[in-house]
Amino acid sequence: MIRHFGIFVVLISAAGCNQQSASTMNDVDNSTTAVAFNVEGAPTVEFSVPDMMCPESCAVKTKEILSEQPGAKEVVVDFDSKTATVAIENGKFDAEAAIAALVDHGFEHSTLKSEADHADSSAAPAEKPAG
Repeated sequence: MIRHFGIFVVLISAAGCNQQSASTMNDVDNSTTAVAFNVEGAPTVEFSVPDMMCPESCAVKTKEILSEQPGAKEVVVDFDSKTATVAIENGKFDAEAAIAALVDHGFEHSTLKSEADHADSSAAPAEKPAG
């Protein structure tokens, strides 16, 4: 009888935790607000990152990779459109190196989508080394 009671308590506790987590997630979703991007009007470079599979880890990793690139000022990732936009410092950001970094982290089909106000329009996607 005590064993059954113990199992019952564990099941009830687990169900309570799940309900609390869902409630907490809804509170977080409802409390988010839009954040201004590139308020200084810096030049931007947009990347297509079709290999992003989830917003929780892939989109976060994409933002991290691009934020670490020299000359990157701000990064915003739009998971739904599989794009990332980087506000850059002119002459200090290397789009090819950024694509290579994305490819090195498993985002193999990443490409330069567009360049707005970016002086170097010859940037091409990096080839993945044969291996």
